[in-house]
Amino acid sequence: MIYTWLRENPAKLEAYIGEEEWDDFQPVHALAPEVSSKLWDGIKKNNGSPDAGYSSSPGVRRHRYLRWLAAAASVLLVTGLPWSYIAKKQKTSISRAEAVTGTKSIFNHTRQNMTFTLIDGSKIELLPNSTLSYPENFDSLKRDVHLSGGANFDIAKDVARPFTVYSNSVLTTALGTSFTVKSYEANNTTILLHEGRIMIKIANPSSHVNKKEFYLTPGDIFILNKVNAPARMGSTERGTISRSVTSDSLTVDSLTARVLHIEKDKDDSYQFDNYPLDVVFDQLQIIYNTTIIYDKSKLGNRSFIGKIDKRDSLYTVLKSIALLNNFGLRKQGDTIILY
Repeated sequence: MIYTWLRENPAKLEAYIGEEEWDDFQPVHALAPEVSSKLWDGIKKNNGSPDAGYSSSPGVRRHRYLRWLAAAASVLLVTGLPWSYIAKKQKTSISRAEAVTGTKSIFNHTRQNMTFTLIDGSKIELLPNSTLSYPENFDSLKRDVHLSGGANFDIAKDVARPFTVYSNSVLTTALGTSFTVKSYEANNTTILLHEGRIMIKIANPSSHVNKKEFYLTPGDIFILNKVNAPARMGSTERGTISRSVTSDSLTVDSLTARVLHIEKDKDDSYQFDNYPLDVVFDQLQIIYNTTIIYDKSKLGNRSFIGKIDKRDSLYTVLKSIALLNNFGLRKQGDTIILY
């Protein structure tokens, strides 16, 4: 966009940076060799030959100057890619998110998790009844995938190319981390962060919620659902769930988005105050680092009030919850299944 604007307004060049100033410029930070090589290859390709010479002709010099300015803009974007830039970049890419060419889709119609690795080295564990669509080759600036259902993501680190998961109207962006996304129902999405840091954005253009970004730290859970769902969060309206779990919430345009921060008490226990069972199970997966498989549609409006002692095994905790709610419980390897 900058390059196009400068081509249309060449007189503006000197107002921002003169040729002498450009020649004297010394970069503060060096690019990674692989990034530098890609940029340089692109410049040489656009110039028409690998060793395009310098011409003293004013027209050629101006054209060359514009190309170098375009390259400078690319360098600035690559070396200074903060979260704020990612957020702004997503605003322009939301409407184009579905227009992905050369995509592949993996469907998991089984009752077992399906594990595979993307071309960038990211590892995906696709949950049952889920679909992941992704390009055959990620481009040089981003890594975008589309999820319907649920999946665990272990993202290969690449600071120059953010990894974004589109699920319903939620965008989850990471540079390299581990998290879980579940979006089996429209306007009902849960995201659990296991390690690292992620940014979450609501991509519903008709909602004012999309003006806010949520930043998660390990152990946090992001929940998006409709406001007209039964109010089961106890003291959420006061901004605090309990002394162990607090909530940052935002409610606008029939959607409520909140982040639950999991904290443990001094006695290594966790207090749950009228939590929906699916939220409890998702939090227990983080606390115990164990997979819990359950059918959310069968949980109804059941909730849980109680204090969970980390010294108790997860199976013991779930056995108590299952007994109170007439659920079945069984272990399958390191996974616990509720039915």
